[in-house]
Amino acid sequence: MPADLAAAQTLAPFLTPSAWYFNNDDALRITSFNAAASVTLVLEGRYLTLEGSIQPFRFSHTPNTDRTTKSDTFLMGASWLLNLQVRASAGTPRRGQCLAIVEVVRGGGASAESLGTLLEGYVTDTQRRAWPGSPLEVSSIPPGVLRSITGTDPAANVEISESVPTNARWRLLALLATLVTDANAANRDVALTIDDGTTVVGRFPAAQNDVASQTTRFLWTSGGARIAIAQDRTIVIPIPDVWIPDGYRFKTVTTGLQVTDNWGPPQLWVEELIED
Repeated sequence: MPADLAAAQTLAPFLTPSAWYFNNDDALRITSFNAAASVTLVLEGRYLTLEGSIQPFRFSHTPNTDRTTKSDTFLMGASWLLNLQVRASAGTPRRGQCLAIVEVVRGGGASAESLGTLLEGYVTDTQRRAWPGSPLEVSSIPPGVLRSITGTDPAANVEISESVPTNARWRLLALLATLVTDANAANRDVALTIDDGTTVVGRFPAAQNDVASQTTRFLWTSGGARIAIAQDRTIVIPIPDVWIPDGYRFKTVTTGLQVTDNWGPPQLWVEELIED
């Protein structure tokens, strides 16, 4: 019998049922999906050596900031893993911005074989994920992070178009945009559409004409009723309370748009999660 296996069997009766045995080919792999700036995650815990000594460990991992996957692998050596946790040691990610997955793998690189998932879920600078203890959590479970986003300012005679970023999922709470019309006499019929990049899946009209030489604010918001506030020329249009996956777009469609009519940059208020 190999010496390390014999030592492991000797220590086994003194371990908790959750302890995980690592041989010399096994490692911890942390994978992150992150949208927050300047984040560093630490993976830390304790392991029991084959000589019976309890040792701490601490590994650092720097996620990408564009929600793309980033992985690091750390060899443990022959030992029993007793516990671990993941936390943000730098940066201030909020729930919905930084998802961490920790696995036990055998081998390295792209050929590494996953043997089991220890933890999965959102990590913040105050909220940790721990093994054993924390349940595995999929990324699409709200609540997410609330964000106010200023969109692109389109040129004159160009519609607003904003896309849900790659690996993000948005719940649109409100979209506020201002249309300044020129002096050409024409009725402008405004609507907000949602499409999947090609096919329109939702259309929400203002149901009120906009005319020449006006500055009008259009507010599409979740819930409530359609109203027009004449004093400051604001039109409120209800939209459904739905989650929108990455790649989908929010676009205005303005029938009768004139050559120097001008949409300003939209302001979006969204709840954001990592797309699973």
